[in-house]
This record gives sequence, C-alpha cells and structure tokens, in this order.
Amino acid sequence: MKRSRLVPALALTAILALAGCSAVGSDTGVSVDGQSYSMDDLHQATTQLNEAFGPQAGGQQLGAQQVIASLALLPLLDQVFEGSPAVVSDTEVRSSLGENGVSDPGPATMDAERSRLYQTKLGDPATLQDPAMAEVLARAQSVTEEDLAAVDVEVNPRYGTWDVANGGLVPQVPAWIQSSDDS
Repeated sequence: MKRSRLVPALALTAILALAGCSAVGSDTGVSVDGQSYSMDDLHQATTQLNEAFGPQAGGQQLGAQQVIASLALLPLLDQVFEGSPAVVSDTEVRSSLGENGVSDPGPATMDAERSRLYQTKLGDPATLQDPAMAEVLARAQSVTEEDLAAVDVEVNPRYGTWDVANGGLVPQVPAWIQSSDDS
C-alpha cells in the first residue's frame, strides 16, 4: 500500500518541480536586443566583477540587478561611442578584467565590464574636455528615456521586470508577501 502512494507523490513532486522551472526562458537570466545571458552567466558576472572590483559605494556587493542594468545600457553605449577613438575593444575589456584578477571572463562579465568602461569614460574629465570626443558627448546627451525604452530587454521574473519609467529593473514582490495595505 505504501508503494502505491509513493509513486503518485513522486510524480506530483516531479511535476511541480518541472513546472517551477518551465517559466518563459527558465534558464535565461536576461535577453538584451536578442543577446541572451543565462542565469549562470549573470551569476558568473556578478561573482567575477565583485572579485575584480570589490564592494560598491556603501560597502554593498554588486548584484545581478546591477549587471542586468549594465547589460541593458550597453546597446545605447555602443551606439554613442560608435566610430569614435574611445570604442572599447575586447582586448581593453580583457585587460581591465585581467589587471583585476579575472583571467577567464564569461560573456556577461565581458559585456557588463564594457558597459562600465564606457560609463567611466563618460564621467572622466579628460573625456569631457577632449575635442575628439565632442560628437560622443553630444550623442550621449541626446539619449532619451524613449531610447532606453526602445532597447528590447526581457528579464527572468526571478530578477524582476524591466520598466524604464520606474528606474529600470523593478523587483517583483509576490502577492503573498505584500502587506494588506497594498491590496
């Protein structure tokens, strides 16, 4: 009798486990303009970037949310820097990561670091004063919220939803966690 109850229980457990994993793009952490990064890629990028650059301002570790935001900005940053003397090459990205102890970066690590290097250049006083960078700066200043919203970003619900109007990546709070005041 015990065996007859065990089989349906195991089957139900397997079905529930598979259902939990069968969400849209269950292995995909984020897709940005058709470039997909798995959840493992995001985890690796988070780990590698934290090892390379340590805690962020305020002592907090970089999280997948920040990696996703960097990846979402990259298509626009690539456009802003396109054709300029400041385009960030794979060699430059690998060098930056290598100098900081990351010898075998994954694809999300490479792209998030490229995004970080572009953002650093945009905040560098030398870049701001360089006449050769005037066109890049003009393109950067002309980027709008609509441009950012036009980047096709699909995020695994585990990390939240992409909503430019609300600041980018918005964590999802399950209904069972919300207080009664929220309903």
